[in-house]
Amino acid sequence: MNKKRKRTEKSKYKHESTGDHCTCAAYVAEIMCKKNAENKNVGSLPYKFWNKKPWDWTFKKQLWAAQKILKDYDEAVLVRAVNSPDFNGIFSLNHPKVVGILRKYELLLVEENSKPKQEIETKKNPKVRNKSYGKKNLFNKLRKLENGEEEE
Repeated sequence: MNKKRKRTEKSKYKHESTGDHCTCAAYVAEIMCKKNAENKNVGSLPYKFWNKKPWDWTFKKQLWAAQKILKDYDEAVLVRAVNSPDFNGIFSLNHPKVVGILRKYELLLVEENSKPKQEIETKKNPKVRNKSYGKKNLFNKLRKLENGEEEE
C-alpha cells in the first residue's frame, strides 16, 4: 500500500525523485545525495533510493547533518545555500565550508527582510502613448518597399 505523505507545515517540500512531500532536512539530504551521485558519475538515483544500499547510509548521514544545521539556521537559509553556486564542489553537509556559506546566506536573508518593500504606484488615468501609425518613418518606408508599394 503506497501512502503519500500529506503536505503539512513540517513537510512542505517535495522529494525530487518521488514527488512525495517531505521535511526540509529530507529535501536537503536528497539534494546532497544527488550531487554526490553526479560527482561519482553513478547516474541518476533510483526510486526511493534512501531505502536501498549504498545510498541508505549516505542519505541518513546527510539527513542527520541537515537536522543539526536546522537547529541553528532557518529552513530558507539552508535551502537557498544548498541550491546556490557556492555549494558547487560540496557533496556533504559535514564539509568545513558549509557553516561559512550558511552564515553568508543568513546575512543575505536578514538584509533582504530588513529592506522596505518597494511599492509600485499605478496611475488611475494613464496618458495614452502617441502612436506613430501612418507617419513617415524609416521602418514604414522599408515595409512599403518590401511589400512592393510605391512611396508617396
